[in-house]
Amino acid sequence: MKRTSSLTLRLDSDLLRALKIRAIMNDRSANKELSAILKEVLKTEKASGASLATTPDASQQ
Repeated sequence: MKRTSSLTLRLDSDLLRALKIRAIMNDRSANKELSAILKEVLKTEKASGASLATTPDASQQ
């Protein structure tokens, strides 16, 4: 079994509603839907050669 960790997020209510609707459409929980979205984005970035080393850090702005 894969090891998981917890993360608390604060989402705008409209964004959370959209996530829940998308999850229902894909027959998943909101948590699994968010995980699927993040995996796809990170896979796409990896395939395009993007890396954290070349991405500006938003916290530094």
